[in-house]
Amino acid sequence: MAVQNPMIHLLAEVTIPLPIQVVCIVLTGLFLFAFSVAREPRGWRRLFQSMFGSSATFSVNKNKVIDESLKRYGIVVAMVFLVADVSLFVWGLTAHTRQLQSEMTQEEALQLNEIQKINGNRGADGARRAVSN
Repeated sequence: MAVQNPMIHLLAEVTIPLPIQVVCIVLTGLFLFAFSVAREPRGWRRLFQSMFGSSATFSVNKNKVIDESLKRYGIVVAMVFLVADVSLFVWGLTAHTRQLQSEMTQEEALQLNEIQKINGNRGADGARRAVSN
């Protein structure tokens, strides 16, 4: 009989809710887009100007200012998307645990706390199984 890693069992038990998965995918795409704009602002500015701008208003200094602004604010926007993405991902990973804790009665929470004190905060999954038995 093979010994299984308890971490594999814990990861198999965790499921991220579908709306959070969709939002994480969208935020990841927005992060990649904002980061690519901030990384290469000249190409994106030229694309935007060729599609929407008029060629009569061409100024080298103005274009440099636009490129610098895109780089400066693009990094900030990309990092905001990244922080929101990672935060939602972690929130989705912990949703199952938060749901279990909210469904616990006061007595079960006290028993779980006592078992965790005895185990030295190891084996919270085993302690949860002991409370449910």
